[in-house]
Amino acid sequence: MNNMFYIVACAPSEEGGIYRYERRENGKLELLGFNRIENANWIEYSADRKHLYSTCTVGDSSGVAAFKLNADGSLAELNRMSAEGKAGCYVVADPSGKFLFCANYLSGSVSIFALNEDGSIRERLRNIQHVGDGPNKPRQDGPHTHFTNITPDGKYLIVIDLGIDAIRLYPFDPVKGVDEDKAITTHIAPGTGPRHLVFDRSGKIAYLIHELGNLVTSLAYSDGKFEVLNTVSTLPADFEGTTKAAAIRLSEDERFLFASNRGYDSIAVFELDGKGGIKPHDLVLTGGSSPRDINFLPGMKKFAAANEFSDTVFFFDYNAETGKLTPDGHVLTFKRPLAIYWKE
Repeated sequence: MNNMFYIVACAPSEEGGIYRYERRENGKLELLGFNRIENANWIEYSADRKHLYSTCTVGDSSGVAAFKLNADGSLAELNRMSAEGKAGCYVVADPSGKFLFCANYLSGSVSIFALNEDGSIRERLRNIQHVGDGPNKPRQDGPHTHFTNITPDGKYLIVIDLGIDAIRLYPFDPVKGVDEDKAITTHIAPGTGPRHLVFDRSGKIAYLIHELGNLVTSLAYSDGKFEVLNTVSTLPADFEGTTKAAAIRLSEDERFLFASNRGYDSIAVFELDGKGGIKPHDLVLTGGSSPRDINFLPGMKKFAAANEFSDTVFFFDYNAETGKLTPDGHVLTFKRPLAIYWKE
């Protein structure tokens, strides 16, 4: 499993699902397996690496699916369950393995599930429903939850809402679950549409990508509160077209940050100082249209971009010393590739 990774394709046809690949020493990419699943667009391991969870559809609703993760990385489906929401776009299990959370983009809610000891989904406990809107009416006509996770200190459930320009933290206890009545809200610049964030290893600094504002913001985090440190654009100063930001990734040594632009189909590379400082470093074209996700591959010497609208995954060599991405000549073809996933 050392060089194995997954690609998620969100196609309505039989091609849609989770693809399992291995990168050989000669650079060749070998397909190892495939699990058909309807409208998958995000996957995540359990903390103990024994299970994997995916978004999907169940009937007319968004849903979640649970898989047993075998020793060779293959997936054995355990079960699926409706999230009673619309357009599930992010899924994550808490570190204890007792709860599963799904962000439902169109319905502006987060579904909370209880998990069984074998990793299967026991029941949907409830949905937390957001309300409100934002100034960008075509995109912020209501709440649009886009990301959810547990804070590094284990105390809060994070929910990022693109529709209401907010990061909302709900107190979390691995026994009692989520307390939605004591939420802490960090308001983000109106109309910028926060999408995803990533923490550094210290758990004290996070980097937030704004889909609508085409921005990256560094945030100081402490006990349920975020403080803005710096904000930079993901675009050249002279860019005048239509584009929107998507994915954000941090290098292993935390010296470089990567953000994807859809429209101006590119990867913005930033140099970090470890204290929240962000400096534009490079801008690299993704070899396709609308890079919905970008990610490193196992070994951290390769990088990939999932170009949703050109149905391609484009691969790069990565130089850890300089932060440079260079096309390596490999391209895979899928219908609507949305996510590239692996974890050590």
